Amino acid sequence: MTITLRKTALIVSSCLLMVAVYVSLDAAKRDSTEIIGVDWKWQQSLYNNDTKAVPPDPANYTLKLQADGSVSVKADCNRAGGTYKLTGGGLSIEITHSTMAACPPDSLEGKFIKDLNAAAIYFIEGGNLYIDLQYHSGTMKFSK
Repeated sequence: MTITLRKTALIVSSCLLMVAVYVSLDAAKRDSTEIIGVDWKWQQSLYNNDTKAVPPDPANYTLKLQADGSVSVKADCNRAGGTYKLTGGGLSIEITHSTMAACPPDSLEGKFIKDLNAAAIYFIEGGNLYIDLQYHSGTMKFSK
């Protein structure tokens, strides 16, 4: 019985080590420099309640992560800014200031800023930037 427990413990330890190595390699593949300094245009947000937000003109909704840790945002008729942090595949964005122009009633400005503030992780796929939102609530998609 003791030998079986030791074998089981060894197998479990080996599996945990393999998972840790895989996670480390996956995070290492994420080169954060490829997302910095790019004017990313918001294509859509898909939410886990089967709804989505699609801007009529993606050029009016942009995100730019600067090398100094600041973020520049164009949110329809307003400009905004703040800070961001990258940790492995993690991304947090805090929009701290914005101009206060009155955008049209159908503007997605508020939803865009709210989604950016809920950033949790990011990944690049097919040249697009994807930002998963906190609590697995949805995903934002950006293109260059």
